[in-house]
Amino acid sequence: MTSVHREAGQEPGLTEKASASVQDAASTAQEKAGELKERGQHRLADQLDERSTQAGTQARTMAQAVRQSSEQLRQEGKDTPARLVEQAADRIESLGSYLEAKGGSEMLRDVEDFARRRPWFVAGIGLAAGLAASRFLKASSERRYESSGRTYSRDTGNGRAGGDGFYDTNTDPASAPISRELQSGD
Repeated sequence: MTSVHREAGQEPGLTEKASASVQDAASTAQEKAGELKERGQHRLADQLDERSTQAGTQARTMAQAVRQSSEQLRQEGKDTPARLVEQAADRIESLGSYLEAKGGSEMLRDVEDFARRRPWFVAGIGLAAGLAASRFLKASSERRYESSGRTYSRDTGNGRAGGDGFYDTNTDPASAPISRELQSGD
């Protein structure tokens, strides 16, 4: 076997040295990747903590404003709406307190626990969010299409090819195909 190494122009043990240095490089790369991942997770958790604290403060400020509205309703003699508004203020206040008190990792854990307890509810939220996003995209595409000088028609039963509701109404009518009624003279 040493003759094979010598014939290839390699010293014995050179492949072992190369293999060891490749393994060292791979382990160093794994360590660096782990450090970067950990730093990224810490940065994400810090950002989530900061943003949730800000949102909690804003929610508590909003709860105070809602409470003032409740007091104004009470002064006007509207006790039932005032009670409902006060309950809404209490819930907003508790949400604000939760957001201020919990850390990012705790909130993520709470969301995961909720998703495990109620998977169908979370799936329904995902479905509703998807439908809302699709409606938004459709509406924005209609506006883009109309701003390009073309017209959008919601009438898909008009016999036009495609049936997608989009057709260009800015074409020259003289270039349109002649209908069969006009061709036959009826």
